[in-house]
Amino acid sequence: MEQKENIKKLFARQNEYFQYIFEQEQNRAASIVAGAKVYIAFLVFILGSIFLKVITADKIIILFNSSSVPLWEKIIGISLVLLSAIALLIALTFSILVLKVWSYDRLCNPANRLKETLHMTHEIEVLSKCISDFAVAANRNNEINNRRAQCLSYALSSLLIGTILALITATTLNFIDLGGK
Repeated sequence: MEQKENIKKLFARQNEYFQYIFEQEQNRAASIVAGAKVYIAFLVFILGSIFLKVITADKIIILFNSSSVPLWEKIIGISLVLLSAIALLIALTFSILVLKVWSYDRLCNPANRLKETLHMTHEIEVLSKCISDFAVAANRNNEINNRRAQCLSYALSSLLIGTILALITATTLNFIDLGGK
């Protein structure tokens, strides 16, 4: 009888452990989403402040149409604008992918679980089913969180590259003589 009690305690501890792992993955998902929201806010700020205030469409049109600007300066200016815009759009895309609704595994269908457990005769069977549910759901959610974290990593890299290129673009356009504009 004592061995049966020890097994019950072991299963109860395992159940608590896998429940803890499942909850940690839920917390990890929340922190990844929070990071993506910060990136998107920063992207909106960068896009708004640099591309609407510093690198205006007027400057780009004047740069493109100006006869006083050498061709190589036009190519550099337009290339920098395009590269920085593309990098920032890539960052925005990856940030939005992180916010996409992913199909997380829930622990179980409560109605089905109730039907299953009514036919189980031992508490150990019920605990082992719970442990299995926690383990499977936590593993699936871990895989999803790893993909989301990878997207967030790509977003950060693109964000840094795009921001640096946008700053270089803004500086370059200020040095190019656009005919007094």
